[in-house]
Amino acid sequence: MHLNKPYLQLLILLMFQIHDGYTQVNKKHPPIKVGYFDTPPLSFINSDGNPDGFIVDLLNEIAGHENFEIIWVHDNFPQLMSKMRNQELDAMVSTAYSDERALFLNYSELNFSNVWGQVFLPKNSNVESVFDLDGKTIALMENDFNGQNFISQCDQFEVECNIVYGKSYQQIYSMLAENQVDAAVSNNLVGAEFQEQFNLLASSIVFNPFKVYISAPKGADTTLIDYYDQYMKAWKEDIGSFYFQTRSKWTDNSPETTIPFWLIYTILGLVLFALVSMVAAILFKRQVKRRVTELTQKEIQLNQIINILPHMIFANDYQGKIILVNEFACRFLGIENQDVEKKNIYSILKSHPRFKNLITYTTSSNPFNTEVEVNDLQGNKLTLMMSKVPYSGRNDTEPAMVTVGFDISQTKQYEEEIEYLANHDSLTGLPNRILLSERLKTSLSRAKQFNHVGAIIYIDLDNFKNINDSQGHKIGDKLIKKVATVIKKCVHPGDTIARQGGDEFVIELPELNNEYHLAEKQAYEVSDLIINQLKKPILIEDKQYNITASVGLVVYPRDGERQSILLQRADTAMNEAKLLGKNRIHVFEKSLETKVIKNHQLENDLRLALQNHEITMVYHPIVDASTLNMVGAEILLRWQHPTEGLIMPTDFIPIAESAQLILEIGYWTIEKACEQILKWQDSTKANFFIAVNLSVVQIRDKNFLDKITDLIYKYKIPRNFLEFEVTESILLSESERSIEIINQLKLMGIKLSIDDFGTGYSSFDYIRKLPLDKIKVDKSFIQDIPHDSNSVTIVKTILNMANEMNLEVVAEGVETAAQIKFLRKHNCQFFQGFYFSKPKPVDIIQQQFKL
Repeated sequence: MHLNKPYLQLLILLMFQIHDGYTQVNKKHPPIKVGYFDTPPLSFINSDGNPDGFIVDLLNEIAGHENFEIIWVHDNFPQLMSKMRNQELDAMVSTAYSDERALFLNYSELNFSNVWGQVFLPKNSNVESVFDLDGKTIALMENDFNGQNFISQCDQFEVECNIVYGKSYQQIYSMLAENQVDAAVSNNLVGAEFQEQFNLLASSIVFNPFKVYISAPKGADTTLIDYYDQYMKAWKEDIGSFYFQTRSKWTDNSPETTIPFWLIYTILGLVLFALVSMVAAILFKRQVKRRVTELTQKEIQLNQIINILPHMIFANDYQGKIILVNEFACRFLGIENQDVEKKNIYSILKSHPRFKNLITYTTSSNPFNTEVEVNDLQGNKLTLMMSKVPYSGRNDTEPAMVTVGFDISQTKQYEEEIEYLANHDSLTGLPNRILLSERLKTSLSRAKQFNHVGAIIYIDLDNFKNINDSQGHKIGDKLIKKVATVIKKCVHPGDTIARQGGDEFVIELPELNNEYHLAEKQAYEVSDLIINQLKKPILIEDKQYNITASVGLVVYPRDGERQSILLQRADTAMNEAKLLGKNRIHVFEKSLETKVIKNHQLENDLRLALQNHEITMVYHPIVDASTLNMVGAEILLRWQHPTEGLIMPTDFIPIAESAQLILEIGYWTIEKACEQILKWQDSTKANFFIAVNLSVVQIRDKNFLDKITDLIYKYKIPRNFLEFEVTESILLSESERSIEIINQLKLMGIKLSIDDFGTGYSSFDYIRKLPLDKIKVDKSFIQDIPHDSNSVTIVKTILNMANEMNLEVVAEGVETAAQIKFLRKHNCQFFQGFYFSKPKPVDIIQQQFKL
């Protein structure tokens, strides 16, 4: 550093004299007991056995100014929290906020640090993501906020870890260093302190940023918190305050140095002190002589302090002449220390393109605090917090400026990483709902302003749950990442692909052709490319997986001008694609929304239908092929809606399934079937059965077997009198669970039959594995026999296969004598169809078949 005028030296001397002689007198407060634990660099016991750390320095500084004593109480974190509950302490440092703690703690208004949870690993660890922690042993500090957040993170991603607890961070990191655990969790600052000590790896698994406060027990004296908030509020408004100096000391990887408070104030008050020094020179010549000697020592100290600071500091007059500059600034600007007095800061900045962003601020005559992006001599990109204040320079009349540049590059990097995590899906790296919403908002605004046309594509994978459940979430996640990669290759760079959640993706195509039909065609072509690419086998861990997708498509502003409406309508179109058979694209139509609204109203009405006795049952007889006598009946439901009239099951059962009402309706139907079995058992000696259709929702209900067991024992249903009909698709989609449930039902004496056989997958393999009793051949095959050769071949094949496997066969939709003759000839055991009876109420069936 170079000081050009003796006056400046004298003023610094006088400033030291004033600073050293200043004594603040405050009212004496009783000692305040403050609890702290080892959480470096925020608080810890140093090598001398004394409290040390960021918050310790801050509170000691406040205590010194306000003239009260702090009694520091060291203990492990769980014990300190216990003491706070019992009001054995007046305050505690390094406390994260939670609703549970807020029940017995008061918190400071302002925080002193921002941290986040982070997982630390051995150097040789192969863990890359939170999913790799599945089955690992993780060390947490007891009652630690980071540990609670980590456990919540694992629960969210269904990662199961073995958790062990320690009383302190030192203990859990020692466990990690001794290979007793696979990983340890703390906040990022604490982990960084132990990282070098134990040769650890700071992983990329970070989560839940939070603020750190000081706290006091509810009902306790809040003197310390009040003073703390008062000082912090003032400190945080001044970049050169004790708070920022202390934060730099404890959280920057730089020499531990205290920035003197009086430096900037000395320069700001230069005019006043120059006048005082002139008067002092006249009145106290002897004192001035003695002070000059002292000033030499102070100047040496000032040089040392300024030069060891890891920040850029320089002063210049308004012509750009450099007055003082520290070594950091010399290195940054590329100038030699001995040439400083010959240099002009404006010339230096204008001569190097890398400094162009500094020119505007440095040449300005106004004070400022602002962030500036700039490159150093090596070309590294830095973000500096630039602060500039005016003071009087040469001869106390020439105006000058002091500039300080703090390197906040690492802080900005952390902020960018946190912002990225907040706006992107952690699994695929795609934009999430938040970022999608922002981009849609911008696109819709531009569309309105410039008459642009765009489209939204809503993608949902078909039967992804089957793969996820059967192969595990690890394979499911890898499949989702592969799907994201496939979709990326199908769109243009300017398009937005977002993961909506689970197995759903949304693509926004902005600025398509301004003709709606052409824009729709463009979007349809992209959608078609995606579903065709997704059909191709996906290889994961040397195993192929086949998957398809259903796609809904909307064009804006034709189909809506608000993003909520557009996303809802795209979702509606996608659901229609699924209902139509999946693996297809459906463009939104207004009639779809009308249908959804109607179904929603029917869903509301359906909730009251049972208690209003609107749901009724009819019985469709099943007859023996040899005698044509009724031996059983299938229960079918009808809904007599008060305004819509008669609604068939094909219309209301899907609504009941999606609304989870099918459970109530299904169990009600089964119980009615049990009641009817008892009535017919009393009225006839013939053997018979009643068949009830099961829904996939019932199969998935965890209470299904318990409820069926209760009904069987409640009504004492004999074996083979109750029969359940299930579709092929249910058996295939719920294969493992189906086998378990069917085996349990068989043990209770319930028969099982496959309904509509031949219309689904018709896999003989799963029929061979399941303990089934019957096959019901779908009426679509029966109606064309014996005239259609293809139908004849299919039916004969099914009958021969069933005979070989000892399965009974029910032919559905029998309506002619020719069909009966053909089926009898080929050993079909049971018939069901309008030839014998339409579905009718139970009393009519009893009269017709004389039961």
